[in-house]
Amino acid sequence: MTEGRKKRARKPTSRKRATKSPPKERVITLPLVDAESQEEAERVLAECFPEWGKLDKLERSELAKLILAKQKESEPTKVKLVPKAEGGYRIELAGKSELLTALKLQKVFGATSLDPVNARASELINYLSSIGACTDGRYNAALSFIESMKPQDQAEALLLVQMYVTHDAAIRALSQIGSASWVPQMQTFGNLAAKFLRASQGQMETLARMRRGGEQVVRHIHVDNRGGQAVIAENVQAGGKENEKTDEQSHATTITTIGVSATLPSPNPLRDTLPVSGREGEAAMQDARRD
Repeated sequence: MTEGRKKRARKPTSRKRATKSPPKERVITLPLVDAESQEEAERVLAECFPEWGKLDKLERSELAKLILAKQKESEPTKVKLVPKAEGGYRIELAGKSELLTALKLQKVFGATSLDPVNARASELINYLSSIGACTDGRYNAALSFIESMKPQDQAEALLLVQMYVTHDAAIRALSQIGSASWVPQMQTFGNLAAKFLRASQGQMETLARMRRGGEQVVRHIHVDNRGGQAVIAENVQAGGKENEKTDEQSHATTITTIGVSATLPSPNPLRDTLPVSGREGEAAMQDARRD
């Protein structure tokens, strides 16, 4: 090499960082079985299902039974969340027919128009966005819970949205206990979880009362003074006009005393337990009072 020859400058080589490709989602295909009975479904699955030979007799029977039951169910309501440029998300109706999805959403939220549907949808989006979990999977999971409970009206749908959010907040508080470094942090998350769980239980009881329709439990307690034992008989009566007094029922006021009292005093303790009254001052028994 001569001195006047210029050396070529080496260009710095840039190494590309190896980017890990996201794992592919595993897709499980449900075979379509055109059969009316379980025996017929097993014959069809033996021909078209590759893993049929790996199953024993009990698993084959259970699989055929579950596939037939699954095919009778309607498709769950699903949507897509699309981020907006100004922030927030826009709901796109999934499926081949937007009209069908819109009608199914109205049924999910017990509504007759799209206005309450948009209101409940915004509430779910705001909560999931606040915890950084606003994804299609989480949102459709909330829809699946509400749909499975079959709300009869908008009041039940609103309560079901609260139940889902409260339960999720309770689980998030419980999950923070294990990662807490200090006892005060554990106590804080534990107290929050306990409050959320109590609220969730109260919401379930409220939903049950709404669906019972004002059912009342009337307890009658009969006390046997001789043995000092109480016999309890419970009767369930539905609320409403059935609990009102009828024309044949007496309007006299009934006073019931619950408890065990001592035996009545007797003039002669060695003879009768109850005092024996004479026939003085006999009179006819007074009728029950009426208006």
